[in-house]
Amino acid sequence: MNALIELFWFKYSQLQYAVSVADEHLIGILDRELDPILSAVYDEKAASVEDARLQFQFLVDILRAEADDMSCVLRHSHLLQSLIDRYFAATGVADLAGLDLDRRAILPSKGRADEGLLNEAILDCFPDRIAVITPDYRYLYTNPLNANHLESRPIDLIGRHIVEFIGLQRFEQRVKAHLDRCFGGEVVDYTFAKTVDARTVVVRCRMTPCLSSNGKLIGAILVIQEHADRRRAIAA
Repeated sequence: MNALIELFWFKYSQLQYAVSVADEHLIGILDRELDPILSAVYDEKAASVEDARLQFQFLVDILRAEADDMSCVLRHSHLLQSLIDRYFAATGVADLAGLDLDRRAILPSKGRADEGLLNEAILDCFPDRIAVITPDYRYLYTNPLNANHLESRPIDLIGRHIVEFIGLQRFEQRVKAHLDRCFGGEVVDYTFAKTVDARTVVVRCRMTPCLSSNGKLIGAILVIQEHADRRRAIAA
């Protein structure tokens, strides 16, 4: 179920990008791709408490994402009510008790974030610039801090190639090679210096493979930190 949900949100991000650039052809294609995925998640009968929780959380997340579209809110509210009926009203609470109640699966395993599982709620809380780059070098996710640094909104970056923001020369000479290593399974950590307002700033970039729940590569999680060059400050 996790794989279906992740696929849905990946396609949903692409749809938001298509809407932002008014690409009607792409919007139509993605709309047709999203509906079967939504139905597949909803139609799957949970085999455990964790699966049921994932279904409920999935529909709640959609309601939040589509809060401005009343028709979507009504549709997904109906699906949510149907899900409640399926597990509680229609079959009784006893039926839910028949599910696998090993709740250890609900708790994140140690080092889960370091293992590269994508959790936007967690990434949004980081004090550093965070982005997730797909294997074709496009933004899948960026936290608000990184988007502000690029003078954009997070939704405006989805689907755009990173060359648009760092330039072809920097991409070819440095970033691409590091990303390719990360896509190959390595955790890559490197630093470089840049000049900002006549000051030298040291930038640290850590790249971690971003994996789906079944171990499939989604992209690379980038954590970017900037610090003033202390050596120059001391010398001054």
